[in-house]
Amino acid sequence: MDLKRLKSMTVLAEELHFGRAAERLGIAQPALTQQIQALERDIGVQLFSRTKRSVRLTASGRVMLDEALRALQQVERTILVARQAGRGQLGHIEIGFVGSAVFSGVLSGAIARYRAANPLVEFRLNELGILHQLHDIASGRLDVGIIRLPVKSPMPDLTITAIYHDPIILAIPARHPLAKLKSVPPKQLQQEQFVAVQIQEGVGFNAQVAELCTAAGLTPHITQRAGQFTALAGMVAGGLGLAFVPSSVKNLKVPGVLYRPLANYHQQSDLAMVHRKSERAPAVLSFIKELKQPA
Repeated sequence: MDLKRLKSMTVLAEELHFGRAAERLGIAQPALTQQIQALERDIGVQLFSRTKRSVRLTASGRVMLDEALRALQQVERTILVARQAGRGQLGHIEIGFVGSAVFSGVLSGAIARYRAANPLVEFRLNELGILHQLHDIASGRLDVGIIRLPVKSPMPDLTITAIYHDPIILAIPARHPLAKLKSVPPKQLQQEQFVAVQIQEGVGFNAQVAELCTAAGLTPHITQRAGQFTALAGMVAGGLGLAFVPSSVKNLKVPGVLYRPLANYHQQSDLAMVHRKSERAPAVLSFIKELKQPA
């Protein structure tokens, strides 16, 4: 059905006068008459009863007017939605993240800022390991990932960008003698027991810790492992050992745990954003820009 004819029908139904309706529509009166006649032929019923002095809706016209108004409103909404989606103001973003990313506030801050400007964009968050995220982004199941560097053999169709620098520090039981130091020399750690997060071979936080220990000539004696840094901090608080953690873990504020830097050794566990090089979705692209902004 011709939307122009439908629009003409609704305007004429409001004005009930061909001259005024044609003026509102910005067309000549004969053109409006032709549009209404063509619409009536298309649907096979008379919509208006016309005399030399008056124009009235027929019973069929009154019923059709309600449907026509709804149809035009839906068309307007469809156009609005398409324009919003094209500007990145509407859409759906699927995000993966490593659990330790939450301590930095980088992801939550970017989402909060983005939603303040784009409240119609929906987010879905998935806590996943690094390799899982890389495969899901490459396959299209995720749009954006937040991982910890380094990544072994990154996929060529993905872009990886560091967005947060997170120094590696020590979590120490509050009553431990080393807690009295402002910074801890690695040589004083040789006889200590450590707790650590689960190993992801060659990637992420553990790879950076391994590099740090090699540089410092330290072989930590690991007695227990935890799946997450929150559980790791609980082990430290219980006196089960020391732990290497990203500096952002300090935001946990676990009672019984103090944090100290390593003396003369500075190693970072950077958080990075991952996305497809071929990404074209406006909402995803604008969120990627937001993640790159300083918190």
